[in-house]
Amino acid sequence: MSNKCRVRRAFRTTLAVSTLLLGFSTNILIAGEEGGFIPPAQYASLPSNDEMNDPKTTGSLPNARTLSGFASLVSQGAITLRASAPTNCVPGNLREVVASVAEKFGSVSVESTHRNRSRNWSAGGARHSLHLACRAIDFRVRTRGRGVMAYLRSHPQVGGLKMYRNGIIHIDNGERRSW
Repeated sequence: MSNKCRVRRAFRTTLAVSTLLLGFSTNILIAGEEGGFIPPAQYASLPSNDEMNDPKTTGSLPNARTLSGFASLVSQGAITLRASAPTNCVPGNLREVVASVAEKFGSVSVESTHRNRSRNWSAGGARHSLHLACRAIDFRVRTRGRGVMAYLRSHPQVGGLKMYRNGIIHIDNGERRSW
């Protein structure tokens, strides 16, 4: 058996073990040319504005026009996304809140959305974090946090609200709380 075949077999075995132990899905991870992992395209980019207005893409989301506003702000650079922070799964009302923060306070950087259990654990997330269900967003705004926090408290869509020492703001659509 050639070395290339051994490497492929080892990769498949590693992927199978990762799937069982860590909960990774083979649909989520794709092997890169040099053996690294690359997230699939759905996590690396948002649908185009045309797709956001297409009912096949948005399904039964309550207000596709609002989501288009979020996507528009992303394309304009007012909202920047980390490649590891998918926004397609985030509820539209939370994207709407982030878009309104960007419009009112300036550029927003989305740092974290959905996490699997191991990533949540390594990030120090709560055991039942809403990040696990893609119902939370962590983001940064380059302005004084006090005004942003007061603005976010006034939004009924925001349940959990926290500003961490490093300036990251957490919002989710769970029960109204702060910690």
